[in-house]
Amino acid sequence: MRLSLFARLVIGYLAVFALLIAISVYAIQELRQFNVITRAILEKDSRVLDYEKKLADSLLSQIRYERKFVITKDQALYREFLKFRNEFEKYLNSALTVSDAKSAPLLNAVKQDHERYKELFAKEREQIKAQNDYTQAWYKNEKDKVSDAILASLERLQSERHQDTYEKVRNLAEAGARAQQMAATMTVAALVLILAISFMITRSVNRPMTLLKNKTREIAKGRFEGDLQIAAPPEIAELAVAFNLMCHKLSMLDKMKSDLFASMSHELRTPLTSIKEGTGLLLDGVGGPTTEKQKKLLRILVEESNRLIDLVSSLLDLSKMEAGMMHYNFTKASLVPLIRKAIDEMTPLLEAKEIQLETDIAGALPAVSLDNERMLQALRNLIGNAVKFTPKSGRVTVAARPLDGKLKVSIHDTGPGIAAENLNAIFDKFRQGHPQGAYSANGTGLGLAIAKHVISSHGGEIWAENHPQRGSIFTFVLPC
Repeated sequence: MRLSLFARLVIGYLAVFALLIAISVYAIQELRQFNVITRAILEKDSRVLDYEKKLADSLLSQIRYERKFVITKDQALYREFLKFRNEFEKYLNSALTVSDAKSAPLLNAVKQDHERYKELFAKEREQIKAQNDYTQAWYKNEKDKVSDAILASLERLQSERHQDTYEKVRNLAEAGARAQQMAATMTVAALVLILAISFMITRSVNRPMTLLKNKTREIAKGRFEGDLQIAAPPEIAELAVAFNLMCHKLSMLDKMKSDLFASMSHELRTPLTSIKEGTGLLLDGVGGPTTEKQKKLLRILVEESNRLIDLVSSLLDLSKMEAGMMHYNFTKASLVPLIRKAIDEMTPLLEAKEIQLETDIAGALPAVSLDNERMLQALRNLIGNAVKFTPKSGRVTVAARPLDGKLKVSIHDTGPGIAAENLNAIFDKFRQGHPQGAYSANGTGLGLAIAKHVISSHGGEIWAENHPQRGSIFTFVLPC
């Protein structure tokens, strides 16, 4: 199933959204764990440590007032003892309510020892109240043992709470480091996922659009062959189908046009030849004597007939070339004689326009595989084009030399040059790249198109460029 662009975008956004949700869930869980540990430290460990300090202070106060009472028998001191005893019990009960499994046994041990302490002091107080003789040292020794046990338990409780708090803080730090590492990893993963999704979506659109763009350029150059094979996305695939249909229609129209040109050329050539021959017979006096004025008109008819016959021949040749029906007879030969012959044919026009034609041909040119007749036709068109658009008393230079295993031929004129936007278009049929005006010349716009077909059929390349000083240069290369 081929996904549409909308579906691809939705799936990509959902994937990114799912990853963001996963990051958020993980962050919430880590924050919740931080909250649990922090609350345990604040609500249990800190409070137990606070109660431990108060219990130790309260116990020491009890011992101080208890000992003073034993010595002085002052009831005010006993009341102070009772106050601190009650305070101790209140703190101890509060500590037991917030204690955990580790603190509870120690606090219960403190409670038991404190009960023993209260019992010993109560018995000693009864002996004092009855004014009996008793072993005061024994009571003191037992009370000291119990109070030392209580203080030892409280000290142990404090140490364990500090150690537990340290462990929890260390766990918080480790959890924070893990969360930071996980957040960085998931962020990088999210960026990679976003880039991957963006790349795939962009590529799925850019690649078929590039194919469409290249196909459009081919259509602009008159090449309608080859169908676009684009399967996805469906929207662009439908556009490709429409493009293929358009190319098919344009190809049919182009074939119809070529067939029309070929048919017209063939049908026009016979009557034009008859007109030319008939006019020639009249000039020769076959139909009787003619006046000078009639001869002048007949010569004009001959010239125009020749021009029309050349045009028809060019149209017919171009139609055959475009249809791939032109026959070539390739032989290995030198291009120099063809260049000389083409130049010799231009001599009358060169003399009429007083144009200087120069040649710059290397001494040892490699032989190339060529069709003499067609290559001569291309040379005629290229050199004739240069002469046609070169002003009076101008100069045309024909150069030929080997270049990297190929043969390079260039024709430089001193004409007006070619507009930059027309440097490629001038090789299209019926196109002329020279400006209208002083240097404009009549032409069919077929010569350069024919020359390009001939050079391409020989496996070569042809292009045009403007000379840095003045004029234009037409260059073609042929494989050796």
